[in-house]
Amino acid sequence: MNIQTTKANLINLIAEIQNEDLLGDLQSFLAAKKREYKTSQPIHSLSKKESKLLIKINEGLPNSLQSKYVELNQKLVEEKLTPIEHQELLQLIPHVEAKQVERLSYLIQLAQLWETTVDEVMNRLEINTPPVAHA
Repeated sequence: MNIQTTKANLINLIAEIQNEDLLGDLQSFLAAKKREYKTSQPIHSLSKKESKLLIKINEGLPNSLQSKYVELNQKLVEEKLTPIEHQELLQLIPHVEAKQVERLSYLIQLAQLWETTVDEVMNRLEINTPPVAHA
């Protein structure tokens, strides 16, 4: 018996039931079985390409560069940036932006692979866009 025949038979059987309690019990049973089936399914494993893209997306700047950028950016926000620090920040910005562009290209590739939007990929990966500060 194929799946379509089985479904048709079940629909016919359910259509003949006149007892509301029985229908309620059947609905609860089917909902529980559906949940049980979903949790017993193997977890989606990533392809090599997906794994590589996720690793690249999660790569950041070198720690020293990142911490210096964060420090200078914080001083900028607090309006405590010296002229020398301002120049240093201006020199760091192209490196940070290049890394962000690289990351976005990997997000785009992953979105294409998953057949969805970049916004959806970012939501699934819980990636939030940082606030913008201008030097």
